[in-house]
Amino acid sequence: MLQIRARCNRLKLYSHPATFLGNIPYSYRFSFSCAAKGTKRNPVDLSQTSSSAPELSDTSNKVDSEDYEENPLRVSLQGSLATTSSPPTSVINPTIDNSLKVIWRRVLKEVASLPRAIAIMFLIAGLSGLGTLIPQNKGIEYYMENYPDVPDHKVLGVLSYQWILSLQLDHIYTADYFYLSLGLLAASLMACTYTRQLPTVKVAQRWKFMKTPSGVMKMGETEVLPNARVSDFGRILWDRGYQVFIKEGSLYAFKGLSGRLGPIGVHAALILILGGTWYSGFGGAKGSVMTPEGQDFVIAEYMRPASPISTFPAAAASTIHVEDFTIDYRPDGSVAQFYSTLSLIDPEGKPGPTKRISVNDPYRYGGVTLYQTDWSLAAVTLRIIEEPSLLPAAVVSASQDPPSDTVSADDGSGESGSTSSISPTQQLSNSADSRGEGLPSQPLAGSSQPGSSTSSDGGKTFRLPLASLEGRPGIAGRLWGSFLPVSEPGPNGGAPQGISVLARDPQSVVLYDSKGQFVGVRRPGSGKPITVEGLTLVVDDIVGSTGLEIKSDPGVPWVYAGFGGLMITTLISYLSHSQVWALQEEGYVFVSGRSNRATIAFEKELDEMLEMVPELKP
Repeated sequence: MLQIRARCNRLKLYSHPATFLGNIPYSYRFSFSCAAKGTKRNPVDLSQTSSSAPELSDTSNKVDSEDYEENPLRVSLQGSLATTSSPPTSVINPTIDNSLKVIWRRVLKEVASLPRAIAIMFLIAGLSGLGTLIPQNKGIEYYMENYPDVPDHKVLGVLSYQWILSLQLDHIYTADYFYLSLGLLAASLMACTYTRQLPTVKVAQRWKFMKTPSGVMKMGETEVLPNARVSDFGRILWDRGYQVFIKEGSLYAFKGLSGRLGPIGVHAALILILGGTWYSGFGGAKGSVMTPEGQDFVIAEYMRPASPISTFPAAAASTIHVEDFTIDYRPDGSVAQFYSTLSLIDPEGKPGPTKRISVNDPYRYGGVTLYQTDWSLAAVTLRIIEEPSLLPAAVVSASQDPPSDTVSADDGSGESGSTSSISPTQQLSNSADSRGEGLPSQPLAGSSQPGSSTSSDGGKTFRLPLASLEGRPGIAGRLWGSFLPVSEPGPNGGAPQGISVLARDPQSVVLYDSKGQFVGVRRPGSGKPITVEGLTLVVDDIVGSTGLEIKSDPGVPWVYAGFGGLMITTLISYLSHSQVWALQEEGYVFVSGRSNRATIAFEKELDEMLEMVPELKP
């Protein structure tokens, strides 16, 4: 069906692609006058100009070859021309070559399948969700305790620590199958870009000049301008930001070609993000350390490479000094935030930046990042208000024991090295915590021997290491303790009698006597004495330890760049790619156009431009 509508000295044609006015001669097709709305175009007499240029087109609508002329040249985004070169002659057997091409195309088609890409994305999302539910990078003891291999205690009736360890569910984000999923998604994106997005851009870069009015009509809704010139319409398109090409009375114009490149940019950004994740996973290094305030450690000594191809940045040879560690508390007494003041000394001995870090505010230097992730208690300072000559021999002997190393690598288990069914005070007298948290390596100020000093009031000051009791039988939550012996061990190797010191945070200390009886609570620094086992004690201070996570992620800049590019290219992909065709046929100009987005706005714009075309004198 063909409908012709006259409007303001131009005709609008709605035609099925297979029908176009039959064989009616052009001179009899349009003999309409337009004076309905009382609006007339001012007759003008402009010199006709034309320029030869190639054309851009799309293959979404098939056009008969006799209706258009395709230029073998292509235009780049900058408007430069590039001739297409013929492919080199293959030296491979044609049959084998064709078979390989067929196989290659089938592989690309399968890899670029949208349903498979969506399935891979759901798989990655499912694994990420599972990694959120199951605590990651814990020790074996943690999973054995929380996911026991007991039918009545299995999670969902199936999941036990054996399944978690065998399926690498304790480190999903670094598991082989997780990286394989990322690789499959990247391959799907690259295949889709190669087989679909790039050909679309190549097609959009081709120029196609229509040779017949029927070819123009097949490109979309068609307008017919009587007494008009295609060159005048081309000037109006140019003023509206279109790239215009005219050849022998045929016009092609377009704008928004970058909208065709947007999806390619989105794919490239996603591939860059996945590549950065891979690079960080295989080229990075990480570790953790628990360090008391006032202590130093070398970064590289506590980092572990992620793979044989991992390399440490030069800054890993630097030394970190923990200048201060503090904790902020909520009104109910719970921990709100904890801070560490870190300073750096580079391998050449030059001081680096100093920063006060906290959770979500890490320390970054030379490709190494230190995150504030945990805290602990390292030691407690006790002052005994007694004459040194009156102190029990066991106390004097304890003050002469050399301190243990305090800087320790955290195994991530959060568990102590031994378990027992005895009371916390008895556990303190038997062994120290296996994680090595203990006495600072340097002596107290003014002391003549490590771990103790003589106070100004004639008493004795001790700095006792605190051991973690978390996870021990009968103990809930985090708890640290220390032991000050007041008698020698028994003749049969029995535990010595002494004072047990327990603390859950730096705010208070609980003291028990040798029988395990509660004696009292003291706040560090309050100066209030307490008598235990005949000794008058004052709790002067508690030394805290900062837990730091050390990471070297060389792929982080790739990931950031990928996300930045993803935001930009996503916006670009929403730009409309608009195309306009026109053909001068005797005194008439046939105009058609289409847009891949915002079609209503495009039709309105095209209508406004057609109204601006000047009418020639008959």
